[in-house]
Amino acid sequence: MAPRPTPLVNRIVAERAGRATVDVGELLFVDVDRVYVQDGNSPTIARLYRQHGLSTVFDPERVAFVFDHTVLVPNREMADRIGEAERFARELGVQVFGRGAGISHLVALEEGWYVPGNVVLGSDSHTCVGGALQSLALGMGATDIAAAMVTGRTWLKVPDTVWLHVSGTPHASVRPKDVLLEVLRRFGMDAFLYRSVQWTGPWVESLSEDSAASVASMGVEMGAKCVFLPPRPGSPEGLVPTAAGPGDRVLELDVSTLSPMVSLPHSPHGSVPVDELGGRPVDYVFVGTCTNGRLEDIAEIAGLVEGHRVAPSVHFVVTPGSRQTYLDAISAGYVATLVEAGAIVTPPGCGACVGTQGSVPASGSTVLTTMNRNFKGRMGNPDAGIHLSSPLVAATAALLGRFPTREDLPG
Repeated sequence: MAPRPTPLVNRIVAERAGRATVDVGELLFVDVDRVYVQDGNSPTIARLYRQHGLSTVFDPERVAFVFDHTVLVPNREMADRIGEAERFARELGVQVFGRGAGISHLVALEEGWYVPGNVVLGSDSHTCVGGALQSLALGMGATDIAAAMVTGRTWLKVPDTVWLHVSGTPHASVRPKDVLLEVLRRFGMDAFLYRSVQWTGPWVESLSEDSAASVASMGVEMGAKCVFLPPRPGSPEGLVPTAAGPGDRVLELDVSTLSPMVSLPHSPHGSVPVDELGGRPVDYVFVGTCTNGRLEDIAEIAGLVEGHRVAPSVHFVVTPGSRQTYLDAISAGYVATLVEAGAIVTPPGCGACVGTQGSVPASGSTVLTTMNRNFKGRMGNPDAGIHLSSPLVAATAALLGRFPTREDLPG
């Protein structure tokens, strides 16, 4: 009998643990290649350093702080927290990406921190973006991050692997976000909880780098420990994908008949086809975040709104995910097109996603956003109803002032 193929996560963990092989469920220490911290929890990490008498990192060139959650500081208390984090980063002598540089995960992509087969830790749950480039990219809490910053090592339990095979050719109006929302609706979290997810099939193999990162970013909403997408075409340095073997768990999803999807408040797991909401008013549209704040997303919505005006009843906010994306969007004319149409384009960063800065939705308002999660109060107001969708659906709603139907969408 031929040996069962070794999942990618097992191969990477074994390499970083100095082992020939590892088994599911083993608790192991592994070497890490990079650690990055975002401003939201850096004060907590600073306190841990002080409590334990720490003052150094394992390698200043492989540890970074990224100030992304609060770019436009809204009050004195938050300004003091940001100031504390900035002083702490300077004292450590690590790389610092200040306010306006962009979201940590997009900065990581642009700076080349995610490398096939390496281990990257981030103090944010959406560090799983690195799986788009076959990096074992793990979001961790402040204590684990602080320990890794000092030692260059971390511990983990080897997760089981599930293969998610996507087949079929989707409708022209269906985007990767719709596939993610359908995966969450159909399979829930139990299928993926603390598992490594290997995406397979012709659909995922055809994705652009921006789209692949969007897919990987929502691994945490799936409940996964980590995710891996296959190498992009023309990327010979990628790890050779491993197919599922006899007895391995494989989930199948055919996207041939999938409709553009919209999640209902207050969970990304409760989505419906866009037609079920078509015609209902929308008050606030937000396009951005580490899931859909890339140049590909901004290019699409700019092309959609060009020559049109945002509905007067809609507050339309667009936040580029990184400074480079912002600059590229300016050079391409996308920012001018969006502003002329009536959108507000903000500095790069997390923007309205976490509710620590504007724009906070009004009580009772209906929000349609490209964020990765829509938990109650996520954008700073628990009395707003937040829905998730692709940038295509969101920008169409901004023009119409209502949820679109499938017929309203191009394609």
